[in-house]
Amino acid sequence: MYTLILTLHFIVCILLILIVLLQSGKGSAAGIFGASGADNLFASPTAFNAVNKFTAILAAVLMATSIVLTIVSNKKASTSVLDKVQIPASAPVNSGK
Repeated sequence: MYTLILTLHFIVCILLILIVLLQSGKGSAAGIFGASGADNLFASPTAFNAVNKFTAILAAVLMATSIVLTIVSNKKASTSVLDKVQIPASAPVNSGK
């Protein structure tokens, strides 16, 4: 279960990075591929809304998987790493006289 959620988390991370890089800014006339303003005249506004909705869905899934992974990893690690360290017994000190 943990591996499945972690894999989904990685896939959503990569998709979110790509979809954000492909979007153009509000004030810019060009996207990542250098689209001109004339090309934007023929672009459908529904595609822009669909990309925004997909970005929001990916962000929500990323937050949900982050929370689930945090909860699962906290339940997994109920012991400290320092509990496993073995401290050697102190050796007697010779004064050297």
